[in-house]
Formats: sequence, structure tokens, C-alpha cells
Amino acid sequence: MRDAYAAMYEISDIAQGDNRGYYIYARGHGYDLDLCHNDNRIFLTWHRSYVYSFEKALNSALQWKRQDNELELTLPYWDWTQFLTATHAPNGLPKVVDDESYTNAEGDEVPNPLARAKSLFRIVGLGLTGDDQYTSRLPTRLRNDIPLLRNEVARYLTNPSFSAFQDDFNFAAHGHVHVVVGGSDPASPLPFPARDMGRTVSAAYDPVFWLHHAMCDKVWADWQQIWPNANIPQHVLDTVVYDGRVGADLIDNETSLRYIYSEDSVEAAIGALGTSDTAPAAALSAAASQVKEVQLGTVEAGFVRAELEFHKLRPPRDSFELRVYIDNPSCTASTGYKDDSYGGRIVFFGHGPCHGAPGHCNPDLAIRDEYDLRAKHPLRHEHTRYRVDITRGLRRFIGRKKSVKNVKAYLVIVDDSGARVSSEAVSYDQCSLRTFAKD
Repeated sequence: MRDAYAAMYEISDIAQGDNRGYYIYARGHGYDLDLCHNDNRIFLTWHRSYVYSFEKALNSALQWKRQDNELELTLPYWDWTQFLTATHAPNGLPKVVDDESYTNAEGDEVPNPLARAKSLFRIVGLGLTGDDQYTSRLPTRLRNDIPLLRNEVARYLTNPSFSAFQDDFNFAAHGHVHVVVGGSDPASPLPFPARDMGRTVSAAYDPVFWLHHAMCDKVWADWQQIWPNANIPQHVLDTVVYDGRVGADLIDNETSLRYIYSEDSVEAAIGALGTSDTAPAAALSAAASQVKEVQLGTVEAGFVRAELEFHKLRPPRDSFELRVYIDNPSCTASTGYKDDSYGGRIVFFGHGPCHGAPGHCNPDLAIRDEYDLRAKHPLRHEHTRYRVDITRGLRRFIGRKKSVKNVKAYLVIVDDSGARVSSEAVSYDQCSLRTFAKD
């Protein structure tokens, strides 16, 4: 992780706008893009997308530095509800982020990249130089406040209301960690008495910010495990957040974003996925691969048209039909079009095997020499939007109700012979429901 952070810093020194570099993410929280905290209702989805993008960039930077595209790095969370003498500094911060230096793989004593980072806010915004270019902390209250944070998180997890849980968490424990890590320092070179973590405009430049928000996301994930059927406000589901993602695509971290939180090793955590006391993991995996669930959230009646929209759907090699069923997890290829749960369909005309040179269908496979400066040709799926009209099926499901909560759609993929195939046959980045009202 230290090497990965150092690689991100190096990339930003080479090119501030490189999307594998540190600056492009740190500035997104306040300086100078001011993208965060303009709508407290999307606090959790915005930051989940933010940390997700950062983790991917962190991994890309490490792969670049070590010239190894097989490396996989996950961002750990800092559990600020506990203090362990073996792993924590006396001030309450983990030693891994508090130590000023460490011995690297070559045996050299070098500065710890997790202790501080250059801040574009300090350098460009304030014109600071020397040591004042770097973030700093003053966590004098942190250790004493850990029991308070632990009790508060336990209380948050008992609240079944998403909005109340989010507000309580945002404006207490989450903000408290920012404030006590930043500390109060009248001598600070910043234009406020707190150090970097203590203000929105500068917080994300501190390397510990990302470990703190990984913990915030874990608390939300824990809450979701306790309240799996909680109602998520439609505004949260519909609103576009950091990096262009829609809230609805960020609710299910395991299915949509492919990550979980675990105290186990990576191998043990992977082995635990998909298992239960009643069915073998292989059976569960096979069943899950046959149908794909899409969370639609709360649907209000009165629409004149409803569409399920797929963003950046990859053009399939083989032809198939995608059928949509409303609130019918047991749907199969034989469920057919006359079933009350049937919503609509779309038929894809497969493009067949690639008939071009390497790089024709996948630009990453293109063979280029070092003097070939042409840009990669754009992937067609980067611009695709496929829509399925599910108006009649959704109206039939809602009936005379004014609205229905926690609506789910299920996708069944059928090949040209009418047989159901794996849901992996269709690959896309986002799926969202769009409803249209009368003018």
C-alpha cells in the first residue's frame, strides 16, 4: 500500500491530470473542484463511488510502478472504534499511517507515504512552499474519543431508517474523526485553525482520509446486512454521484461493485462467498449465474412510459434475447411472455467472432511500437445505451397502488434455441429505471 501511494504521488508530479495520480482524486473533495457536500442526502453513495474510484486508481498506479498488470491491491479500512497497543500509535492513529518513516523492500529507510502528502490546495491555492506543502495532523483528542465512536456506531446500526442512519453518521462519528484528526492549531499555515483533515477543502489530501472513508463505507455495508430490506429514497437512487455513477448502482456493494468487507485473509473471504448452511457453494453459484437481479427502488404510479436502460453494454458475440420480469426471482426461459410478471424484452444481434487484426475488437490487444502515437480507437460500448420498454409489465405489477417500494426486476437471457444461458452473457456498467410523466 505504501508503494502504491508513493506511485500515485509520482504520477501526479509527472502529470497533475493523470487519472492514476493522487491529485485528481484528492482535489475532487473540495479544492478546487468542490464536488462534495452539495447534497447531504447522497453522502453515502457519493463517498462509496469516490473511494471505489480511488482504490482502482491506487491499484493501477502500483501496477504501473512495478510493471506488473497482475497485481491486485485492495484499500483497507481504518477501524477507529478500537485501539490496539500492538498496531496503534499512542495518539490513536494506526502506526502504519503515523510512523514518519519505514524500511522499504530494499532495506532503505524512507519517508512513509501514508504519513503525509503534498497538497495542491496548499501549493497552488495558498502558495506555500517547503514543508508547508505537505499535509499534517494534530490528533490530540482521538485516543480518548475512541469509546465514544464505538458506542455511536453501535447505536447507528440499530436504526432501520436509511435517511436517519445516514444523517446521524454523517454529522457525528464521520465528522468527528475528521475534526479530531485535524486537530486545532492556531499556528497552522492554513487559513483556518484546523489541519488538513479538519476541513472539506483539504481533507482528501491527507492519506488517512481514504482509510477513514473506507471505514465509513464499511459501517454502511454492516448496516445494510442488518437491514437488507430498508427503503432507500428515490432521490438517492436516481442521483448521479462521483465519477458519473448513479446511486442505484452503488447500493449493492457485493453484486454491483464486486467487493465485500472482511477481517479474514483475502483467500478466506473469497472462499466464504456464496456458501450457506442449506446449499453447497457450487449450487448457489450456478443458480445466481442464471438470473440477474436489478434493484429498481420505489416506483411511483402515474407514469406514461417506463424504460430499463443499460449503459455501456458490451456488444455480444452471440445473438440472444434479454427478458425482464418484475418481482419474479424464480423466472426461467419457460416463464414466457404471457406471465403476469413479464415486463419486456430486447433482442441482440450478435457480432460473431472478431474478424480483424489484434486490437480490432479490443484496443488493449493492439500491437503498437514506441513511435506510434495514435490514440486507441474508442470502444463502441463506451457510448451505448439500450432501453427495454417495461411500461405494461410495471403498470400491471403496481396495479391501483400509488407507489410500491423495493421493486426488483429479474433478467433472463435466452439463446436462439430458446434455452436459458448464464446472465454473464450480457455485460454492462449500469442499469437504471427511467419513468416518464405526462407533460
